[in-house]
Formats: sequence, C-alpha cells, structure tokens
Amino acid sequence: MSRSPIAPRPVLRSLVAAFAVAVLLTGCGGDSANQTAVQQQDGPVLAGYERGPEPKVGTITLPAANRDTDAFAFVADPGELMMVTFGYTSCPDICPTTLADMRIAFNQLGDRSDDVSVAWVSIDPARDTAEVISSYVEAFVADGVALRTDDAEALFIAADAFAVTYIVQENDAGDLEVAHTPNVFVVDDSGSIVLTWPFGVPAADMVSDLNILLDRYDAPSAT
Repeated sequence: MSRSPIAPRPVLRSLVAAFAVAVLLTGCGGDSANQTAVQQQDGPVLAGYERGPEPKVGTITLPAANRDTDAFAFVADPGELMMVTFGYTSCPDICPTTLADMRIAFNQLGDRSDDVSVAWVSIDPARDTAEVISSYVEAFVADGVALRTDDAEALFIAADAFAVTYIVQENDAGDLEVAHTPNVFVVDDSGSIVLTWPFGVPAADMVSDLNILLDRYDAPSAT
C-alpha cells in the first residue's frame, strides 16, 4: 500500500503545487471530516487549537532510528507531553524552521523541558536513512526521537492517525518533489493529541501553550 500514487509527469508539477497549497491551508486550521476545533472558553487562551474528539494515536508505533526499539509509541511518559511532527531532511524551509522553533521552545521551558519530549517522523525514508535522520533530529534537539520506516503502509497508518497528508513524487527532471502537512502535534500521556499548532506558530506561543498544558497536570483534581 503506498501513500504516494505516481501521477503522469505532465501534470506532476501542478499536482504538487496544488497539494502544497492544500497542505498549508490544512496547517492553518483545517481538520479531518469527523474532527472539529474546540472553542476555548475558560482559562488561559491557547495559541494552538484543540480538537474534539481528541484523536487517539497511542497505539501507533514506528521504528526509532536513534533508539533501540522498532516500536516507539506516540504516548508521552506519565505527567509529560510529546511534541510530534512529520517532515523530511531535504526540506529547504518548513521542516528546519519548525524544528528550530521546537528547539527554542524546548530550551525556553527551563526545568520543565524534562517533562516534554520531541519526536520527528520522516515521510521520505528512501533518502532519510537511519544515520541521516538521527543526525538531523539530534542537531536540533539532542534527545529528540528520529522515526523512520521502509514500510509504506506503516507510515501511512501513522500519518493518517495524525491527519497528516504527504506526497513524494518525481518531476520531469527526475528529481523528487515533496509536500506534507506541516503541523506540530502535542500528545499527552494517554496517547491523545491534545493540541495542534499550524506552521508558523512562534516558539514563544509554543512555550506558553506547553506551560498551560503542564499546569493542567499539576492542577488538583476536582472533587
């Protein structure tokens, strides 16, 4: 099963361009048909958006290139959060910008960075070898988890669970053109996506949102 059906070359460039526009629109707040943005009414305002019902991704696993496991699960440790995004190492702008913002946010959390992890998934495993992706992710976040798989169906299932769409196509010159949903997702310790940041959310807003979400863990339970 392949996530990236090959289009006839004469229409490839326009297809990728149209897809890229759709991806950016998705990154600006679109969602899958059975999920809607939850209006925030009480408490601090989040820069990202919450979805209802919260998507569940905790049963999804992928191999971790820089960890000793072939089944890394999208579940944060108890009382913690996990930032997840999808991309490819040859990306000229969106991916490094996103990871740089995640690194800034991670560093600005101070001691609370111990309660936040980072996981990055390659949608271009043919070029993103285990060594390449490990070096790439760790250059931004030293403890970041680099995920890749040569199993096209497993990658499709993981991306689909996050409502991530991607395409990897060969153009007329024989070069690969890639487009993908650029969102960053925050996953909690139940394996639920509790927040989504569209591309371009500033690192300062990420820090604020992460602190708000971590405060929810620290808040006493209602009796």
